[in-house]
Amino acid sequence: MKRLPAITIFISALLLFLLELLVGRVALPRFGGSASIWTTCLLFFQVMLVAGYGWAHLLATKVAPSRHALAQAVLGVVTLASLGWQWHAWGSPLISDTTNWNGTPLDVLGFLVRTTALPFLLLSTTASLVQSAVSGEQGTNAFRLYSVSNAGALVALILYPVAIEPLFAMTVQAKALTVGLVVFLVCLVLSLRGRVASSKPTSLGSLRVSWVLLPALGTALLSAATNALCQDLTPTPLLWAFPLAAYLVTFIVGFGDARWRRPLLSAALFALGVLALVLTTMFRPEVDLALSIFTFGLVLFGGCWWLHAELHDRRPEPEALSSFYLQLALGGALGTAVVGILSPIVFEDFYELPLTVGATAVAMVVAWPKGTQYRALSWLAAAGAIATFALWARGYEGQRETMRSAYGVIRVQEENSPGTPFHAFALRHGDTLHGFQLRAPDKVDEPTAYFTRTSGLGVSVAALHRRPGPIHATILGLGIGVAAALFQQGDEVEFIELSPDVIELAKRDDRFSFVSRSKATVRLREGEARGSLVKDVAANVAPVDLLVVDVFSGDSVPTHLLTVEAIELYRKRLTPNGLIAMHVSNRYLQLVRVATGVLDAAGLPHVVVAGKRGDYAAFSVWVLASADPALLDQVRAIAGEDVRTNTPPGLVWTDDLQSVVPIFSLNPVQ
Repeated sequence: MKRLPAITIFISALLLFLLELLVGRVALPRFGGSASIWTTCLLFFQVMLVAGYGWAHLLATKVAPSRHALAQAVLGVVTLASLGWQWHAWGSPLISDTTNWNGTPLDVLGFLVRTTALPFLLLSTTASLVQSAVSGEQGTNAFRLYSVSNAGALVALILYPVAIEPLFAMTVQAKALTVGLVVFLVCLVLSLRGRVASSKPTSLGSLRVSWVLLPALGTALLSAATNALCQDLTPTPLLWAFPLAAYLVTFIVGFGDARWRRPLLSAALFALGVLALVLTTMFRPEVDLALSIFTFGLVLFGGCWWLHAELHDRRPEPEALSSFYLQLALGGALGTAVVGILSPIVFEDFYELPLTVGATAVAMVVAWPKGTQYRALSWLAAAGAIATFALWARGYEGQRETMRSAYGVIRVQEENSPGTPFHAFALRHGDTLHGFQLRAPDKVDEPTAYFTRTSGLGVSVAALHRRPGPIHATILGLGIGVAAALFQQGDEVEFIELSPDVIELAKRDDRFSFVSRSKATVRLREGEARGSLVKDVAANVAPVDLLVVDVFSGDSVPTHLLTVEAIELYRKRLTPNGLIAMHVSNRYLQLVRVATGVLDAAGLPHVVVAGKRGDYAAFSVWVLASADPALLDQVRAIAGEDVRTNTPPGLVWTDDLQSVVPIFSLNPVQ
């Protein structure tokens, strides 16, 4: 029984973070698959943490300790009843049976409230309430239990992306988590029974700035680093876990044994990370992902270690424990809101990263007395943050325009000098090229990058043009519309694009004119790809000869467009002898394995075409599928030696079971 409070807190944190990752994973494909979905989820979780700590503070200060167990039991029964109803109505708890496809942030929040609010509230009350309950016991250091809580969260972060997500369907995960809640509730009630809390009524009006500011800086660092990483790799629990794990470890050491709170070491790591950030910013976009992860992780770990150790040093007496945790949660929500809501409105780039780093360095300067050895490190970190911001604001070489939205940051760059054969404007999303257009009058209509006439898409269009009649095509993903240059008079092409900023750029002739100069009839349609196709099928829109899935050329991959269910949807939009062309070039994920795997599962024959680099061509990998053997023979004949025969073994993704872990590599062989 002495260990039961620690066990209960560990289980609650484990389940809480498994719940976060699972629900974030469920929400991601349902609302368009962009990185902003996780930021919205993170904000929701922080706000619910405030609600949970507020409930715990209310119980600890206004309700007799003897009634705490009853209050939590009632909340637990209501929570389990709601999950039981979901299980009955939807076939699985926590996974709504409705799909929005490209909903707004408010739609995402509505989904989270509907599915997750009650279990999250129940779990988030545990750490504060149980610590309050045991704080009056002799020889008990209630604050040490906060390290136990974060250890449970860390275990969840390690297990989920490497063991749970790849092996178990999301419906199975949701049902297992519900069963785990029953076990947790029993432990919680037993932990609270017979305990005498030492908390006393505390006025929330006596807010302490440090209790709010320090955790706000910590979550701001976490959110800013995660945003920057998700720009260049698919938003997924595998990537979310890296910065979140570093963040949680700093809570463990910050609230653990006194020997772990090393201000000099944490400040030194932070300063070293900031210097690395300066160097990687200088050499963007050539810096590889591994170095970016290490740099962001070092900055995040060093900064949050110092912030959380400083927060521990400013902790109150045990009787004010529940108020302390409530204000800590308020600060966490504030930091997440600034990065997740305010920054995309105010900044055109990820300036919140160097600004948050600079604010942390300033906090170090203010906190340490003059003349100490630590102040030199903090001043060094502040100078590095200023340099990083200056380099970030300078942008890339040749950068002419920057646009930011919920879907990330896109940049227009001018490459090479005017008048030279290779003078061009290019579009980049993060560090990924999304196409370029040559400016020379005799080359302006030349298809480039991944869409040249010898690419997989060029080969597909050429094969279809050998048949009588015009081509009717739907292309998922616009970029700058390079693919429009491949089509002829009489062809009809519809691009479906999620980002309104990308559509605006493609429509304007000052930078890119592939759309306006195309010989075909071209339409641009704003919307999420899968949701738009679902609407077309429901409305019995005429099928097309060619369906192009060009949403994977960036490294932030919408995985819900590469599942067995997605392939079945594509077939419904295709004529019986039509062709699906999937662009699966990727720097870090072996998407060709998934594409061939889901096509095999759907019974569709396919060809892999790997286009070579050239004057105007980027290396590209396309997987082309059709139920018409003659059409695929034409594709093979035109592609010639570019047809890939030795492809790696396929991997099948479904809407319910998918993971990037088996296909992740810093140097994938496509």
